[in-house]
Amino acid sequence: MARTEAQAAPAPVGLLAAGQPVPLLGVTVEADVKDFASRVVMTQRYRNSETQPIEAVYVFPLEEGAAVCGFAAVIDGVHVEGQVQEREEAFERYDDALAAGHGAYLLDQERPDVFTASIGNVPPGKEVLVRITYVAELAVEGDDLRFALPTTVSPRYAPADDHKGVGRTPAEALNPPRAWTVPYGLDLTVRIESGSAIRAVESPSHPLRVELDGARAAVRLGARETALDRDFVLIVKRAEAHAPRAWVETDPRGRTVAMVAFQPRFEAAEAPSELVFVVDRSGSMDGTSIAEARNALQLCLRSLTEGTRFNVVGFGSRFEMLFPESRPYDEASLRAASAHVAGLKADMGGTEILAPLQKVLEAPVLPGRPRQVFVLTDGQVTNTDAVVKLVRRHADTTRVFTFGIGAGASHHLVRGMARAGGGAAEFIAPGERIEGKVLRQLGKALAPALTGLKVDWGRARVQSAPFHVPAVFAGGRVVVYGFVEDGALPGEVTLSARGPEGPVSFVAPVPSGAAPAGTLIATLAARATIRDLEEGSSPLHDRRGSLQDRARPDRVKDEIVRLGIEYGLCSAHTSFVAVETRERPVEGEAQLRRVPVALTSGWGNLASDVLSIHSMSAGGPPRAAAAPPPGVFRMARMVPRDHLEEAEASFDVARPVPQASYAAKAPGSAPAARPLDRLVSLQRADGAWDLTDALAQVLGRSLRDLEVKLGPQKKDPEAARALATALALRWLETSAHESESEWSLLAKKARKWLEKCRTRPPGGGTWMDLATATI
Repeated sequence: MARTEAQAAPAPVGLLAAGQPVPLLGVTVEADVKDFASRVVMTQRYRNSETQPIEAVYVFPLEEGAAVCGFAAVIDGVHVEGQVQEREEAFERYDDALAAGHGAYLLDQERPDVFTASIGNVPPGKEVLVRITYVAELAVEGDDLRFALPTTVSPRYAPADDHKGVGRTPAEALNPPRAWTVPYGLDLTVRIESGSAIRAVESPSHPLRVELDGARAAVRLGARETALDRDFVLIVKRAEAHAPRAWVETDPRGRTVAMVAFQPRFEAAEAPSELVFVVDRSGSMDGTSIAEARNALQLCLRSLTEGTRFNVVGFGSRFEMLFPESRPYDEASLRAASAHVAGLKADMGGTEILAPLQKVLEAPVLPGRPRQVFVLTDGQVTNTDAVVKLVRRHADTTRVFTFGIGAGASHHLVRGMARAGGGAAEFIAPGERIEGKVLRQLGKALAPALTGLKVDWGRARVQSAPFHVPAVFAGGRVVVYGFVEDGALPGEVTLSARGPEGPVSFVAPVPSGAAPAGTLIATLAARATIRDLEEGSSPLHDRRGSLQDRARPDRVKDEIVRLGIEYGLCSAHTSFVAVETRERPVEGEAQLRRVPVALTSGWGNLASDVLSIHSMSAGGPPRAAAAPPPGVFRMARMVPRDHLEEAEASFDVARPVPQASYAAKAPGSAPAARPLDRLVSLQRADGAWDLTDALAQVLGRSLRDLEVKLGPQKKDPEAARALATALALRWLETSAHESESEWSLLAKKARKWLEKCRTRPPGGGTWMDLATATI
């Protein structure tokens, strides 16, 4: 890596100065979604519009679980196929070709969700097409499938240690130059083929054009070309969830490879727990992200039950705990926590996530109350590996549930913490409500999971991945891959586990007959095995991620390199390299051109939506940031900084000034509280509601009219509370039924309170009967 690592220092973190040439013209993505996985082909189009040869370097994101299995370049009709080599060898080959004036093309993994493409020696006036192919599992959300395409690398906070080191530091590698807008855009096509009928295809992130035909769908973006400033998210709603199922194929080496998927359904009663909510309050959370986090926390607080202990921890450059230690859940602690959460702001600086997690995870576990930690963050840090290792070290005592909030959360951080902590991960894009997802996770945390999972492959000897099958929650999904080393697969594969009420098992039938030839399952299986090695959960590691005594320190790297080369995969230790040998090499040293990425939409509540009014042509691609309209924003010269602060001060850029017609709209401001939010905020810790003016207003009635229904029991506090609780439940069922996933837990608590209530309504019947007659 002589030349690349010894380059002149990369552009400092900040916004790109106006006027610098940008060689990337556009990005085209074609994705095929089938059953459980997607195959994506991304084409990046570069052009050298200068009079001298250039080297273009572009840092871009991919799906965190993606298996990058193809890399090729096309120039002047010449197709050059990339090869996977050990990382140092690939860099050396690239450098040699670059120095000799030949075409040189390199794809390198910075993190599992961040890659760098280096396009070397592009002659003046020439164009280069770079094609990157990857496959990935689809995420499951309830019964829906979620396809995500990250499009920009959000500014990532780097702690002091990530600014140190020889060559490029993590702070530099993961923070490319940025601009308010960039002169290239995204063209996207997604083709979907489902195992069951498709009810709908939706996107919370982008307008779509959808053609739906039974179990097939074709999706395009609503605009001809779209800015790459937010993750593209696609939700596929299926008529029915997949039953346990197995897929088998024969790879090009003649090896049988299998994949089994289970989505267990089982009943699990709630158990007393300790819940700690760890909330990102760094500057990048400002705006809708912190507002949605507040709403979600208020809903969580009212969904907790008797016997639970809880705490709230906010973090940024420092951290603060609501209580010195977790406190029992009662009316007093609920009111204190509710007032605290209502005042949460994104005002604590940078994302120092390691220190608060250490404080929470290293605290003694309360007897009889398993600890569950909820982390709500926009996930933009450079020290992901250290965070994941910390969580894994405490996985025996603490389950970790994570939520990636915003338009560009790091999938590697959010999913990595959840995998290491035996929990689950969710992502909330702008436009998606967070409450339902958080409550779904809360339901999982409060109920026991299936543990001790094992896959029975019959008499076949199988190398499986993940090596440690993670715990699964009701409605969750388990995916396990297997390389069949000896013997034949049986007619069915069985998943066994310990459930809340004893041993359980689930059976997936295996297709009969000869396994068809293919590469999809083998590629995903190899990537899952590499991830085990990268994250310290392979057969070479113990449960806490440390190397076993028998393993040499370089054994992990050797195994990753072997798998990467054998299956043609990019990884932490393997890279793609392609060389185009030219009869007439270019002369002179290629000028380095770092491609800027668009600042993530809504990042830190900067007014990017106002900018987009002036920088986007109708239905067309973003204009270059070189000529902003006077008075809208100012692009200042980039200034090197020792520390990336997650606030507007991190950039030497004036805040955009909205035009008069938009002055009343605060970019990123939270929507007004819904009636549901107001109703939730009134619930007591025990599950009941008080009969008050505030409740009557949500119900659309006057307090006097409601009190009349109590008759002679008007002055009985328990009777008034019983009527109020029944009225609130009936309102939820009739006026908020579409949001049931958000209020189901608190409604369950309210019904239990009513069942215990000894007071009966005047005239007989039940309080729910009276509420039905009242509303």
